[in-house]
This record gives sequence, C-alpha cells and structure tokens, in this order.
Amino acid sequence: MWRPLKKTLATLVPALLLILFIAVMICFLNRWDSMVAITLIPVWAWAAFGMTLSLLSWVCFRGPFAAVVFSIWLASGLILSEEPRSLIRELYLQPASRLPEELKTLRVVNVNAEGMEENLRVSTVLKPDIIIIQQAPEGEALKQLARDLFGDAHVVITNRSNAFIARGETVNTLGETDSATLHVRILTPDGFLVDITNLDLAPYLPSPQLWKKEVWQRLTATRVENRRLLRHYLGENQLSSGRIGRIVSGGFGTPPGDDVFRPLESAQLTDAFGEAGTGWGNTYPADYPLVRLDQIWASANLRPLRAFTSVNRGSTHRIVVADFAVSLPEN
Repeated sequence: MWRPLKKTLATLVPALLLILFIAVMICFLNRWDSMVAITLIPVWAWAAFGMTLSLLSWVCFRGPFAAVVFSIWLASGLILSEEPRSLIRELYLQPASRLPEELKTLRVVNVNAEGMEENLRVSTVLKPDIIIIQQAPEGEALKQLARDLFGDAHVVITNRSNAFIARGETVNTLGETDSATLHVRILTPDGFLVDITNLDLAPYLPSPQLWKKEVWQRLTATRVENRRLLRHYLGENQLSSGRIGRIVSGGFGTPPGDDVFRPLESAQLTDAFGEAGTGWGNTYPADYPLVRLDQIWASANLRPLRAFTSVNRGSTHRIVVADFAVSLPEN
C-alpha cells in the first residue's frame, strides 16, 4: 500500500507546489489590492518556501517532478528577487573613486534618526550633499550638523518629524499640514534646481496573522491610502524638466514591487537602488534587514551611479546612500 501512496504523493505534492507558484506569480504580476497580503511577502521568501517543500518531497518520495518544481522556484528566486542582482552588481560596478572628475555628481543620503542626534551624525562620514531625515532630532542639533557639514552655505528645513539638510540655497518649501511630508526646492552650488519630497508613509508589512480577515482588510486599506497620498504629493509637484531634477525619498512603509510605487513609475522616476544598488540593500530591521522600506527615487536627469546601505547602530533602519550624475543642459 505504501508504494502506490508514495507514487501518488511524488506527483501530487509537486503539482500543488507548481499551482502555488503560478498563483503567486499571477498575484505579483497584477498586484491586486485584495491580494496585498500575498505580494508583501518577498519573492525570495516564497522561493525559499517552495524550494524547501520541493526538496522534502524529493527526499521522501524520490519523484523527478519534485526536482523540476524545485528548479522553477529556485529560478524565480534568483531572477525576480533584487538581492541577487545587487550582490552580483557589487562585483563589477565602477567605484565612485574612479568616476571621471569632470562628471557632476550629487550624493543623497536618507536617514531615519529615530529622534537621536547621534543616529544622524553617523551620516556625516558619508560626505553627503543632501540629507533627507525621518524622525529627526529636535532643537539646535540639525542646525549645528548643517554648519559642521556645509558651513554658512547650508539649508535646514523641518516639518514635524521630517527634516532636510543640504548644501545650497532654498528656493521654496511646502510642508503638508496633515502629515510630516515635506517638499523642498533648492538651488545647488552647481546651479541645478532640485525638488525633493521627504515622506514617511504608514507601514504595512507581512504579518504572521495573515489568516485573519481583518488583517487583510487593514493591509489593503493602508496600501490604497498610501498610493492615494503618493499620487497627491506627485501631482502637486510635477516640476522635473530641464535644469530641474526631482527626488522622492523616505520611508515607504513597504518593500519594492508593491503597487504603491506605481505612481512613481508612471511619473518616470527611477528607484536608485533598484537601478544601481550594490551589496545587501534591505534596510529594516537594521540588525537583520529583510525588507527595503527606505528608498530614494529620482528623475531621469539624475542618473543613479551607485547606491548602497550603511549600518546605523542606534536606529532600526539602515541608511540609504545614492550617488547621481547630474545632467545639466548646455547653456
């Protein structure tokens, strides 16, 4: 009796895993709001789950079908996950020290300081031109840091818990009244105008209670609201053209690939790490980062050259650093 059952299971278990693979890929392709609980789980996690069960099926039942399904899950994890791409990119991407001297560059750093000055000062060794801050420290700390970094030619702007420090001159600012989101236009020392949005969206992450209906409803509602807010912020500031660049940075509350990023893609902004990231790009939680919540997006006239993350021991979020080539038009 065991032999017929073993033969049946050798086919049935891989077949179910293959059906699961197809269902998960369809959800990722369509990014339905109602399926947000499925697509919040990273592709590599789904791949690890499918590979593990496929391997167990092969060990227990020795069916060749299990090996095929294992290969499918493995290929999906390697091809669709961004972690392997950024790790491989680190092997061949040209370091910043070897870039042409005449190339005009802009280094943008995104920091979640969690209200602590020391968590923010860690970023100074990264030699930033612009620091975009969530949960910024209060008081004189921001002004002192700006003076230490940029001397008198500095910009310091705050809105609730969000803040902005840069080398240059303020042209315009707009702080959202119902959130900490902050919009700034600055003029860099090279004469380049940059519009920057510093946002901190409500988080929605994979939950161990996905089997609960109310959890699915909460995740769906948060995604819909975050997408609406992002469209609103972009719609108010569609200014990228010619000598004006655009940066949208901060805590997006969810990992890449989610539908909340569709407005950014429609606005033809580029995820700096997705385009030129090296190493392990996930930012949360800081000690063992599994998801990339903190991101920097930019317009086409700010071409990502390199992006990476840096450890911030006092914060639960890692620092994001992006170097951009500034495309100034001919005068």
